[in-house]
Amino acid sequence: MTADSPSLAADAAIAASVGRAIRDERSRRKLSMRALAATAEISQPFLSQIETGQTTPSLATLYRLAHALGLSPSALLPAPPEPGVVHITRQGDDGWTPISDTPNAGMTRVLSPASARLATVQEYRIEPGQYMGDWFQSDGELTVHVIEGAIDLEVEGQGTWTLGPGDSAAHPGTIRNRWTVHGDDPVRIILAYAAGR
Repeated sequence: MTADSPSLAADAAIAASVGRAIRDERSRRKLSMRALAATAEISQPFLSQIETGQTTPSLATLYRLAHALGLSPSALLPAPPEPGVVHITRQGDDGWTPISDTPNAGMTRVLSPASARLATVQEYRIEPGQYMGDWFQSDGELTVHVIEGAIDLEVEGQGTWTLGPGDSAAHPGTIRNRWTVHGDDPVRIILAYAAGR
């Protein structure tokens, strides 16, 4: 077993769990694979790869699938692997995934497990020239906090704000929103997502 085998096995388990959750929810709602793929704006073969655990969806795809299924994205993520009420995420831990399916996309990772929690917290890391994703929309409330670099936050119909280190913004996730890099420096962001009631 190589040094990377445990993390590869963990990644495969996550992919299988996410795929199973999507497939089970699609079946429960009596949706065909074609119908869900069309609503989520992805191809049917790609959806098949996700449902069978052959690939892990990007954050943007996960949001689109969750929206198409009428769920919060956190509902499709697996429960934390370790028991107990405290979850620790270390700086060097794996778990980074692309923000979108676009080549050269920025990266994100979940800092707080989604199960049995009121909020999901994610860290984003975007290098100069990397893609940050397009419009996002979800239920619940979003709070974005910039740690490093700067972004332009656009909330559809509300305005655009430049956020630098230490700045935060909170807004309903139901309003379409997107980020773009402001300047040429690397960006690190914390996003807290609180599911709607």
